[in-house]
Amino acid sequence: MGEVLGIGLSHYPGPLVPGKYWARMLARNVKIGRVAPELFEDKTSWPREMIAEWANDEGAAAGEAHEARLLHGYERLREELAAFKPDLVLIWGDDQYENYKRECVPPWAVGIFDAVNSRPYMLGRGVFATDENPWNAAGEDEMTISGHRAAATQLYRHLIQTGFEAAYSLVFTHPHGLAHSFNNTVLFLDRERAGFPYPVIPVHVNCYGNQLLSTTSEAMAEGGEVVTLPPPTPHRCFELGAATARFFAESPWRVALIGSASFSHGSLTAKHGRLYPDLPADRARVDELAGEGWKQWGSLTPEAIEDAGQHEILNWVCLAGAMGALSARCEIIDYVESHLFNSSKCFAVFHPTTKGS
Repeated sequence: MGEVLGIGLSHYPGPLVPGKYWARMLARNVKIGRVAPELFEDKTSWPREMIAEWANDEGAAAGEAHEARLLHGYERLREELAAFKPDLVLIWGDDQYENYKRECVPPWAVGIFDAVNSRPYMLGRGVFATDENPWNAAGEDEMTISGHRAAATQLYRHLIQTGFEAAYSLVFTHPHGLAHSFNNTVLFLDRERAGFPYPVIPVHVNCYGNQLLSTTSEAMAEGGEVVTLPPPTPHRCFELGAATARFFAESPWRVALIGSASFSHGSLTAKHGRLYPDLPADRARVDELAGEGWKQWGSLTPEAIEDAGQHEILNWVCLAGAMGALSARCEIIDYVESHLFNSSKCFAVFHPTTKGS
């Protein structure tokens, strides 16, 4: 019988570079057409909390404070992993027009491989316009991520046999290798580059759905037809998570299941001009994590998620479905919110109390 641990975290790319540069993402969002220039330039129209973060140093000090909170969260979660000693780690993350493009965008896809050479450091320059990073790494430097072919193959078969029309991928063609949601998760949990000894199963969730072609930077740069086609529903993501947990609870492996995503994103919150996130909606999710409300996340509506810019929370919904099936309790490590740094981030551990239901 397997044992399962649940972890929720963010793959926000900020920790790829020093925190003093994090506010530069806003300028990039203006440059690529996500944010109207007049919204960025007119600071008097910003929420007062956002103005305070911007201060007189263009967000440098606030970025460093934000960075310290995030790094502490990853450190705590790495300690949880080390104590649990998993045989493998499954990550629910989203591919933002990286490996899944116009040829095919599956609702879910399981990565099946022995190892992938990823290049996570390339993203820092693109998002924050600096080559400076904590590892003194070049953009082309590689980080090898080991897979678990046997477990991934068996999981895929189980999902198909239990009614989930998932896809699978044996190779990844993007220059970064795996999507940044997976790369960043591994890199930030191994901040000291001491080694990440846990094989990884990446499971892509098409979180962006209707906005995949209109808000992801590569799709926007590419141009072409823009269609609005929905993501998988929260209900099905919740069920997929439950099916995954039940599979691993009956397996011979100790498995850490990770939901990798920030909560609402300014870049996805249309009602705020894509300038800052929906913090009241995020606080509602955190209140649910603090109680039993997360066990009802399968009942969230696609419309409410999209209105709040919480598209990526579908990764956490998969995790919630898994942990609900194991009657877990949730321990919030930290919740870090910001108007200026695009998204709210939450760090949590789910401790199962049963082997499955």
